[in-house]
Amino acid sequence: MATKNERRWIVQLLKPYSVKFPNLFEGKTRLFSISLAFTILVFSLIMIIDIIFLVNYKFYIEAAGMLCIGMLYTVLFIFLHFAKKKSVFPILAFLISSSAIFLMTLKHSHSEGSYFYLFPLAVGYINCSVNIRNKIRFQQFYSIVFLIVAFVIFQYFLFSAPVINTGAEKFLFGYRFIASFILTALLIGHSLLLKSSGKSTSGKLTYHDALFHSYMDAYIIFDKQTLEVTDYNESLVQIFDLPGTVNMRGLYITQIMMRYLAEDSSNLEMLMNKIPDEWYGEAKFITHNKIKFDTYLKSSVFEKNDNQYQLLSIRNITEITRAKKELEIYKEKMEKAAKAKARFLSSMSHELRTPLNGILGAANLIVAEDNLPENIKNHVNILRYSSEHMLGVINDILDFSKIDAGKLELKKQKFCIKESLDKLIESFANEYKIKNIELVFCHDPRLGNINIISDQVKLNQVLANLLSNALKFTILGKVILNVTIEEVSEKNVTLSFDVQDSGIGISKEKHEEIFHDFVQINEDENLRRFDGTGLGLTISEKIVSIFGGELDVESELGKGSRFYFTIIFELAPDIQKSKEEIVEKGGTSDIRGVRVLVVEDNEINAGILTSFLLKWQVRIKEARNGIHALELLKYHKFDLILMDLEMPIMNGYTALKKIRETDKDIPIIAFTAALLENMDSLVTEFGFDDFVLKPFNPGDLKKKIELYAPHRKIEYT
Repeated sequence: MATKNERRWIVQLLKPYSVKFPNLFEGKTRLFSISLAFTILVFSLIMIIDIIFLVNYKFYIEAAGMLCIGMLYTVLFIFLHFAKKKSVFPILAFLISSSAIFLMTLKHSHSEGSYFYLFPLAVGYINCSVNIRNKIRFQQFYSIVFLIVAFVIFQYFLFSAPVINTGAEKFLFGYRFIASFILTALLIGHSLLLKSSGKSTSGKLTYHDALFHSYMDAYIIFDKQTLEVTDYNESLVQIFDLPGTVNMRGLYITQIMMRYLAEDSSNLEMLMNKIPDEWYGEAKFITHNKIKFDTYLKSSVFEKNDNQYQLLSIRNITEITRAKKELEIYKEKMEKAAKAKARFLSSMSHELRTPLNGILGAANLIVAEDNLPENIKNHVNILRYSSEHMLGVINDILDFSKIDAGKLELKKQKFCIKESLDKLIESFANEYKIKNIELVFCHDPRLGNINIISDQVKLNQVLANLLSNALKFTILGKVILNVTIEEVSEKNVTLSFDVQDSGIGISKEKHEEIFHDFVQINEDENLRRFDGTGLGLTISEKIVSIFGGELDVESELGKGSRFYFTIIFELAPDIQKSKEEIVEKGGTSDIRGVRVLVVEDNEINAGILTSFLLKWQVRIKEARNGIHALELLKYHKFDLILMDLEMPIMNGYTALKKIRETDKDIPIIAFTAALLENMDSLVTEFGFDDFVLKPFNPGDLKKKIELYAPHRKIEYT
């Protein structure tokens, strides 16, 4: 074995040749390059010495033949290891050289030993045929060796044993035997180095090749012109579940596509014919064991040694595709469940509100009677309170459902914040008075001049929940609503809202729990002395977050509570008083003689509604369904229609559509117990002018009649 100094000397000796033949040392290990150069050098020396002896012994024809063989194989060794086309030249060179050797053997009848060179020539051919698959290469080698041995034996028995007559023949016989042995040994050693070099460069020693084989994605590289596969990584073997005997190098990419592409694959025709240079898409393949899988493919082109190659990456996305399908199925189920939930809530709302409308309507009618005994009034007020409490529970559940589904949206309307808060405080005045709790409204003096664009109803809902909770949990003392202006700019105003009470308070460990769904902070210690769904603060906290704020709490057990939040509102110009507000503040309050068509299938609800309308001296006619309403409209004129939505034979939506075909001006108000996800959509989507929810507030109903039928001609009966 060569020492370190000897190897260094060989490298220095061969360095000038590496400049002339740069490909000789590229892409392989240094030991491989040294072995190749040393083999070429020894082969050349042996051929030169052989030719010198032949010329010396005046074997000129044999010398010319050996010169041709030496030159041919030297060129083959140097260039054919790195040439692009390696199929024809090695075979041609071996056939020419072996033919010359056979002729010399026949001429001299074994005496000069030229047939010894057949073995190193065969090994040299195998080394130079690196592009041929290993199995075929070794089959060829075994066949060549068999033919050589058969030829030698045939010649030996045909022409008898060789007779070496001259000293020249004796010398050549011995020299060629030793030379062929040395050359065969060197070439076999070089062949082993070639194999190990290929392994090392594809697995460990080359950085980029190591990455190439370590990627999880499968890669296959093929010549862009010939479409021959030149390389592929280990992931391709795994993704297609290929056995160890399968070698794809040398195959055409079209052959691989025809073998492994599924018949129902997308992009099938394109992948079967010509894959675009820069392309990506999906396809279905079949493994070697007939298992179908989904893939994502990407194609790119690169150049190497002045030749264009195409790289096709293949990623197994079967699990992703399966998960996507499962997600779509799950999404579809959830959408169906959401629709079913919405239908259920709408139906339950209708079913619960319908009897509540009768209870509250009857209670309001009784309270409105003159000279009613005080004890009867008290009983009826208890009935009203219980019904209104049940209605509040229903509203909380429906609001929570809409918020939880992400379908609660804020409306944009212009209003004066001070006037809105004054009305809110006024609505709570009687409840606070009954419980003997003082309600204080503190505000910035500038608040009266500020008009904003926001959702007045939702803002009041939050504050109403906080004031209602404060009243509920306060036994003695007072409740303060404090509104301050934090900042004012040209377009926005920042307002802080603060509700403080002197009630029972909340322990610090439960500050976060109170905003959870259906949580009652007093359920253990006070044995549910205070009623409620446990949704008020949850709904308020989520509505405030939709406004862009955050609802916080400060409280100690036995020392009261403080709930506060800050919201940035868009400023609005001075507001022109709406028609509805003018009515509220003292416009005409006389609705006598207004002609109203009541379309309601429920006799109790219809009876309650008509009782209030007759009390207000409104002229009414009743219909039990949409078809009945259409018949009445043929023979009577009305100033307003109150239309129920859910009715037999023909519902309110269909009846509205039929009415609008002939009369687009008559005001139609939806009179319904179904609290849909967005009641305002009735106005724009179906064509209703407004809606009144059952159970209805008599005062609100009267205001809407005044609003939508102000130009009627009063006719006294």
